[in-house]
Amino acid sequence: MKKCLSVVSSVLLLSLVSCGEKTNNRRQLSVQNFFQTEKGIYEAKLESLNSHLGDEARGKAVIKLKGDEMLVEIQMDGTEAQIVHGQFLHVSDQCPTLSSDTNNDGIIDDLEGRMNYGSALIPLDSDLSIQGEEKFIFPKADFSGNYSYRSQTNWTKMITDLLLKDTNPSDGLVKLNSAFNLKGRQIVIKGISPNVNLPESVKAIGSEDIHGSIPVACGTLIKVASDDGYSDYNGGKD
Repeated sequence: MKKCLSVVSSVLLLSLVSCGEKTNNRRQLSVQNFFQTEKGIYEAKLESLNSHLGDEARGKAVIKLKGDEMLVEIQMDGTEAQIVHGQFLHVSDQCPTLSSDTNNDGIIDDLEGRMNYGSALIPLDSDLSIQGEEKFIFPKADFSGNYSYRSQTNWTKMITDLLLKDTNPSDGLVKLNSAFNLKGRQIVIKGISPNVNLPESVKAIGSEDIHGSIPVACGTLIKVASDDGYSDYNGGKD
């Protein structure tokens, strides 16, 4: 009897190991497939939102995928001076318009904006490889309201994290449940001065700071070069 139990246990253990290996292989294959379809250069022209609450924020975002690396660069002008600005890659394919102000309070808050740009997928902070950090480190505008951001990460590490189970569904961040599809995603810049008086109708996600959550610029990513086109890419310059 003991010998039979031992044989059964061994079979079960081998089955579990085999299933684990298949899961890991599928995940690794997914990561590789994501990169093969995504590699290239993407740009987004960031247009102003809620400019009546501060300055008219405008800028440009560039995302480059080559080898096993992802590089994100953002240049912003006209943002609120000396304010930290949250930056996120959102999942949907449209920036808010005036009609997005559904409660007619004159402000497109983050809840209303998400009806267009959807939930946030990647916080564009100091560490792109980890989605759910305890504290995001975002760029701070200088005294002129300008800032530059640049961050690079390992693609495989980032996608592996995005394929994990969502352990905090109330934080406004979502995990991947389909192809990555950078083309058509939205880059959203957030944050206005805490001195701006806001009506009670303005809402944010969970316990997020209201002023820090206000979208001030948004742009749609378009693919401007394939992986083979890196040598010819000039950043949109003539």
